[in-house]
Amino acid sequence: MNTLNGKTALVSGGSRGIGAAIVRALAAEGANVAFTYSKSAEQAEALAKELTAGKVRVKGYRADAADPQQLPVVVDAVLRDFGALQILVNNAGVGSGGMVGEIPFEAYRRVMTINVDAVFVLTQAVVKVLPEGGRIVNIGSVLGERATTSGLSAYNASKFAVAGLTRSWAKDLGPRGILVNAVQPGPIDTELNPADSAHADFMRSQTALGRYGQAAEIASVVAFLAGPGATYLTGATINVDGGWNA
Repeated sequence: MNTLNGKTALVSGGSRGIGAAIVRALAAEGANVAFTYSKSAEQAEALAKELTAGKVRVKGYRADAADPQQLPVVVDAVLRDFGALQILVNNAGVGSGGMVGEIPFEAYRRVMTINVDAVFVLTQAVVKVLPEGGRIVNIGSVLGERATTSGLSAYNASKFAVAGLTRSWAKDLGPRGILVNAVQPGPIDTELNPADSAHADFMRSQTALGRYGQAAEIASVVAFLAGPGATYLTGATINVDGGWNA
């Protein structure tokens, strides 16, 4: 439908999984898309080449969210290359399991750095240039609403923080006409959480639909939030979870 013609989006962690699906969905709506990646250079190059063959520009930028200070440098590069930014999708994230008495502090700190600190730093850099009508979409998790199992305190805490930032930024940026929302996926079939893993049957059993979601099912909601149909929606945390939190 090309609802995003003339817009430029920046997607963190956009070379694979949910991030790559988001890049594809935004490009399909006519947006030019910049995205970050940390290690998967070949995947990033292939994705950019595939989508640039259409009518939009897509480019990957190497940046490690474990070092958030790299991210403002990426924003500067995106502005040089594309000229403007109207949409930010904070997607990059990492998980780490461990009971509270066992998880090393370094592992906890890494999760919080990538899932929270990097989101804050990247958003702070982007809001300086977002125009009225700009959009920020944070990718959280259903585990940022309810702790459904043990051993995930670091990840859960990071996603609760993302939900809190989303609500707070909606208040901060509302007077500028910038809308901020979060999409909270349930179990999604990706490399990091495959639908044939050892715990997949348990994950399916927790959903009302009895199945894993697909990355494209998250991406379509992100594209809606970035588009003209979501002009009175801000500060929301939207579960896309097959009924996990029903």
